[in-house]
Amino acid sequence: MPPKGEKLPKKSEELPSARIRRERAREYAQAIAKALKDEQTRGTSIKTIMAWTGAGERTVKDWLAGSTALRAFQVGCLMRSSDLVYERLMVRTGRRPVVSRESLKALKEQVTRLAEDIDAALL
Repeated sequence: MPPKGEKLPKKSEELPSARIRRERAREYAQAIAKALKDEQTRGTSIKTIMAWTGAGERTVKDWLAGSTALRAFQVGCLMRSSDLVYERLMVRTGRRPVVSRESLKALKEQVTRLAEDIDAALL
């Protein structure tokens, strides 16, 4: 039964819920594509993404174009291998990203260098 006030579509038309699901899938594919493109600007190659996910070159290129979406296990592989993809997906789902040990080490190094620079400026 359709919700109150909605009519069933005429023959060969699709239900509104199917259209909404398809739009969300397209948005998801485009969000992953943007994260992968940003990952590429950091120096990650298509072959690296292929190694992370076990996918073929054509598949990875389709992901980068945003024309196809990843399967769940491939998303898991990307989230495990790419901090950028992990962070973007956490933000997209409304969750706070978990701080990784590597990012804490990098932050500690930056703070240490900043403290050394301040000490040098005070002398």
